[in-house]
Amino acid sequence: MGLFNKTYEIKDIDGKVLFEAETTSIKKCVELAVKEKAILWNANLEGADLEGVNLRFANLRGANLAGADLRNTDLKMINLDRANLEKANLVGANLEEAELFEVNFTGADLTGADLKKADLRIANLTSANLKNANLENAKLNGAEIGDTDLTNTTFSSEEISEVCIKKSKEGKKSAKKAEKAANDAKIANAQAMIKAAMANKQK
Repeated sequence: MGLFNKTYEIKDIDGKVLFEAETTSIKKCVELAVKEKAILWNANLEGADLEGVNLRFANLRGANLAGADLRNTDLKMINLDRANLEKANLVGANLEEAELFEVNFTGADLTGADLKKADLRIANLTSANLKNANLENAKLNGAEIGDTDLTNTTFSSEEISEVCIKKSKEGKKSAKKAEKAANDAKIANAQAMIKAAMANKQK
């Protein structure tokens, strides 16, 4: 055992240990797990620092990676079907040919990410940042695109680009409407409370 080593465990969402190793960090533990071709289905790696890790061909189906730091990671051909990547940082990540079916990317930062030929069917990209991302030949059937930043995003055709940008703009309008409705409800509720208080005072 090295001087700074300790036992790190990768557990699933229910607390079951999927992989463990004596190493220096959870990042190294994940790297070893992938190197040894461990199946990390439903792994709970919420908020983990995995910046720059090589996760090529890894199996993280259904994993919880919400808020994880995945900047500049190699995720080529990874299986992340139905995984949770809400608010994850994927700036500059390589997701080429990745399996991302029904993945939750809500609020995730995918600036400059390579998603060429990725399977994004039914993925939730609401409020995600896809600025300068490459979505060439990506499967986008049923993907939720609303209030999504598609600035300089590359698509396989002009037609797909126009559809996605339209959906993004519609999502922004819906988000503004929802925010206004919520604010109106708060004001109405406050006014009702004031009226009720005044009525009690008059009694």
